Amino acid sequence: MVLFISFYIVTQRSILTEIDRSLLSHASPIAENIGLNTDNVFDDQTDEIITVSKIQVPGIFLEVTDVNGHIVGKENESAVLQNLAEQAIKTGKSAYSNKKIGTIDLRIISQPIISENKVIGTIVMGHPIEGYTNAFEQLKSTLFLLIMFFIAPSIALGYFLSQNAVSPVVILSKRISQITEENLSERVMVPLKSSETFTLVENFNNLLDRLKDAFSKERQFIGDVAHEIKTPLAVIKSNAEVTLSKKRNIEEYEMSLNQVLEHVNKLTKNLSHLIDFAWSQTTDITKQFTKLNLSELLTDICENSRYLAQAKNLNVECNIKENINIMGKKEKLNQVFMNLIDNAVKFTNMGGFIYIKLYTENKKAVVEVKDTGMGINKEDIKTIFNRFSRSKDNDYIQGHGLGLAIAKAIIKAHNGTIEAESEKGKGATFKIILKESS
Repeated sequence: MVLFISFYIVTQRSILTEIDRSLLSHASPIAENIGLNTDNVFDDQTDEIITVSKIQVPGIFLEVTDVNGHIVGKENESAVLQNLAEQAIKTGKSAYSNKKIGTIDLRIISQPIISENKVIGTIVMGHPIEGYTNAFEQLKSTLFLLIMFFIAPSIALGYFLSQNAVSPVVILSKRISQITEENLSERVMVPLKSSETFTLVENFNNLLDRLKDAFSKERQFIGDVAHEIKTPLAVIKSNAEVTLSKKRNIEEYEMSLNQVLEHVNKLTKNLSHLIDFAWSQTTDITKQFTKLNLSELLTDICENSRYLAQAKNLNVECNIKENINIMGKKEKLNQVFMNLIDNAVKFTNMGGFIYIKLYTENKKAVVEVKDTGMGINKEDIKTIFNRFSRSKDNDYIQGHGLGLAIAKAIIKAHNGTIEAESEKGKGATFKIILKESS
């Protein structure tokens, strides 16, 4: 459409330019002739020049105006002609306009008459442009028809294509709105692979799979936590009821209170784990981070580890690179490292070794905790960081199966990673990678 309109405007301007050039080529010699032969547009000399010019250019509109823009020898004059003459007199240059005189459309020029460097009037000359006007109207009509011929089908086709493209999205939107947490097993029907919505639907279904898995894990977690809390509460309640059922001696009361204290400690530890999980899921958690000298933290942890290892006569060897800084929360990271070392102590036989190492690699701080203990089964390695995950081989060792899950959550909150490598009977190595801070 822009092309058609541009063509019309350029064509119209080109033709008018040619007409103006033709008018100027006729009006300019007449104005010069008058200016050279007289300084008064009212004298006979001017009238004679105009009469001769009309004979030389038949069918042309030709008049003379005075210095005020009034047509010489006529009382009823056109305001358009007068304004055009006044414009030429004022500027000393040619002025052009379209004017209908009677039934004839004219293109008019007003050319200043200059005598002795002074404007004494103007030549007003008009050329019929009715033929051009009709041609322009026909061209306009033709262009309009062409525009309608091309634009209307394009609009219709565009509407059809847009509806065809949007329709699957509308259907998809309705289907999505019907899926809630109660029916996450529902899936949106996957369209043909060539369809534009194929990837969208496939990604949405994959999202549902992840959401379903997450909801399932959360429900399982809530159930496991409820069990871990309910069990010590039930033991405490039962113990209290049995103890109060009859009078007992001091030793029996002490035994009962010790059992209650043991389960209260378990309950307290479970609640502490819940708080740690909640902390790791907090939004904008990095606002709590401060610059931390990881080298100093691990040096202190190494000293504490040697006290823990004394009971089993374990050897703790540390290789800590100095002045490694990170952004993090000291208490939470200390909890992670102590959990790994506590596990190493638990699962390493008497006289074994525990190695704690800190170094940098690719602008990352790397912490390794390695032991020479019993190791981890390949099957258990895959689930070792899951909540309430415990190896069947180690059921005799006390624990809740939450320590490594919490460690992973805390490290993830620090934008880091934790991984385990092990072979049964050959010990285990836990590696934590954190971003180094300058």
